[in-house]
Amino acid sequence: PPTVRPQKPSIETGPVKNKEEINTAVSSIPKLRTERRANKPLGHNVDAPKVATPKEQAMEFIEGIHNNNWSGDMVCARFHSMPKKAYKHLRIIDINQTLALIRKIERTIRSSRKPMPTSDTLLQMTRVYEVSIKAGIVPDQYTYQELIAINTDLMNFDRAHALLEEMIERGIKPTIRPYRTLLKGYSMVASEIESARTLWQSIKTKVSSNAIAADDESTDQLAKLDLSTYTCIVAAECNVGNFARVLDILEEMDGAGVLTDIVLRNTVLGGIVKHKGHDSGIREVKLMVDSGFIPNSYTYYLLIQSAISEDRIDDMKILLAESVKRGIAPSVKLIRKLPLTPHEILDIVTQNGVGIDMVRVYNPLIGLTMRKNSFNEALRLIGHMRAHKIEPNTVTYSHLLDALSKGKRLNEAKAIYREAFGANRKLLPDAHILGIMIDACARAGDIHGLFWHKKDMGRCGLAPTEVIYNIILSALARWQHDNLDAIISTLDEIMEANPPIQPSTRTLNAVYAAFAAKAAKSGRLEPNELQCLRMWYNKSHSIAVYVPRDMYTYTLVIEAFASARCLEDALFVYSDMVNHAENDASVLRNFVRSPKCMAKVIFACAKNQQYTKVLELWRDWRKLGIPEHEESLRMVLFACDQLGRSTAARNIVFGLLTPPPLREDARDSLKAESAEKDEDKDSLAHGYQPDIVSGSVLALFIGIAIKHGMVDQIMPVLNLWRPKSAQASRPTLSLANFRGSQKTRQDTNQRLSSDDVAQILALLQKKKNDGASKATTEFLMFVEDNFPEAVPV
Repeated sequence: PPTVRPQKPSIETGPVKNKEEINTAVSSIPKLRTERRANKPLGHNVDAPKVATPKEQAMEFIEGIHNNNWSGDMVCARFHSMPKKAYKHLRIIDINQTLALIRKIERTIRSSRKPMPTSDTLLQMTRVYEVSIKAGIVPDQYTYQELIAINTDLMNFDRAHALLEEMIERGIKPTIRPYRTLLKGYSMVASEIESARTLWQSIKTKVSSNAIAADDESTDQLAKLDLSTYTCIVAAECNVGNFARVLDILEEMDGAGVLTDIVLRNTVLGGIVKHKGHDSGIREVKLMVDSGFIPNSYTYYLLIQSAISEDRIDDMKILLAESVKRGIAPSVKLIRKLPLTPHEILDIVTQNGVGIDMVRVYNPLIGLTMRKNSFNEALRLIGHMRAHKIEPNTVTYSHLLDALSKGKRLNEAKAIYREAFGANRKLLPDAHILGIMIDACARAGDIHGLFWHKKDMGRCGLAPTEVIYNIILSALARWQHDNLDAIISTLDEIMEANPPIQPSTRTLNAVYAAFAAKAAKSGRLEPNELQCLRMWYNKSHSIAVYVPRDMYTYTLVIEAFASARCLEDALFVYSDMVNHAENDASVLRNFVRSPKCMAKVIFACAKNQQYTKVLELWRDWRKLGIPEHEESLRMVLFACDQLGRSTAARNIVFGLLTPPPLREDARDSLKAESAEKDEDKDSLAHGYQPDIVSGSVLALFIGIAIKHGMVDQIMPVLNLWRPKSAQASRPTLSLANFRGSQKTRQDTNQRLSSDDVAQILALLQKKKNDGASKATTEFLMFVEDNFPEAVPV
């Protein structure tokens, strides 16, 4: 992000004008600790957590999933971070709890109406199940119930049915619950009606033969078909409009003594309005009332929705008024579907509603208008509330403030906050509203306002939560990445929080990005900054705070350490990333996308004269598939020269210049050199990438060849490197004519400068032997034919 952003006006002090005022604004954060911090690289840090034994890690995991409030993502990350020997110490109850917590992610996201990452959830649960099987843990009925449930949610019915059969083959007597779960999934898809009917008959057969266990294991009662199971098959038949079969099932229920409820009758009503229309639905509701059932909010939702679909607006208004008379306030879902203006809805509710909490009607209307960016309409609704002596509550203001925040109207949000929660404090703001204001200030770069609202949380008796600290750290990392003191102070405050505060992965990545940006800009980090980076990298995988690491985490931390010339730390994190990739290859995705990060590590190794490590990283470069990089190639060739491994340098350059179809021919022409077996021939030679071999790189290799007595390799590499147009016009001097297509290379990259030519000639003249004299003649002919402007005078 840019280093300079316009500061938005704050609540009390007006606009922030300069950096001194910004530094004053963060004075509410505890100052940096004055005691001296340990300053040792990663892997040698005395503060780093001790490595626990596999059994201790398993016990720690068991304690966490049963007694701590771990999220599903944390459970999954911690499970796969354990060594393989730890899994044998887990029990089946621990595996079942792990599966349940991971599936809870899917249930939570579904309830909030956000996109469901159910495919990821299924993958995570399947991996846990496979690991437990390999560890010798025998699954039970609850294990299969969780797996059947997630596959049914994904509509992967074949896999769910296979799991059900697998459970029976293992000798596990299932309850009716997994059958009901699968039947419910079939009922939602009309094309699966035959599967639903087959499963229904199988359920009845197994119940009669006592092949299904009772849900309550503490009793000796036999399993019975319950109301929930009947509701599932009724929903399946209603979904295809087979109401004759529905009547048969209802009669079967009466014969079995199973009483219907309003949920089942609403299920039937949903099928009727879908297949027979609104009028048939009205008749069905009259029958429900005659049978003693009282219509609820979902009953009216189905009727009103069918009236809207048939464009019967008058019937819709009558039904809405009738539901209000029964004391049923329109739901948020229904209000969004009504083709009426907010004031028309309010007129119907106020004329017919008795004992309805009107604020619950106004709040979704205000929220709906703000989602449409109708700010003036929302203000008129608030005026309408006050005219009818209805005071807005905190939910009302949260709708307004959230919409204004997302609409980048911070000044208006601050004015409304002052009016509602100012000095007079008509209402007391809750953590959600203060979080909205802090987030609004963070989005606009108003650091002063951000900390003012954080301080206001203390005046209201509220402690900052994980979400608040995540917002603050992300804002500081974005808007003040040059001022790491504020970030470090906030991290210190998090460390001292009780109960412990756990930053999110995204927040720590923003912090790491700020450290990497400063290190790249200044070339160093201060001792306290360096130690903070080391400490939080270690702490984020400790017992107290566990933050999953993703592909951005490793890249940012490696860049920060490499730019700060902390080679040992950068290599330690790189090793961590490679080890993590054995279980989750996605952590490498960002690292291999660009050569920038690996190049920084290679440069740091070369500056520290660790040339062997340079070649090891170059091997990994090919294995990981990182795009080639010219500057890194220079460092690798220089490392080969310093280590005396000229053959490795030759293999690297020839590998980059030789097209794949011609590589065998090129090797045959070098029989004299191929007799020398070099262990780096296969591991260091990369694929065909001629674009990164520029004139300066070529000159560097020729200098290495002359220095190490490989003069006979000069013309072969020149003929491979020769521009395409020149290859077509003149035969090669030392190698047979090559056949095959080559990539078109940029002319700007295919140039030898006069300085490069002069230096190469000077090196050749120092050799004073027949091979050098021949190479000098051939080299001059090559330059005259291809780059006459580079011939020295």
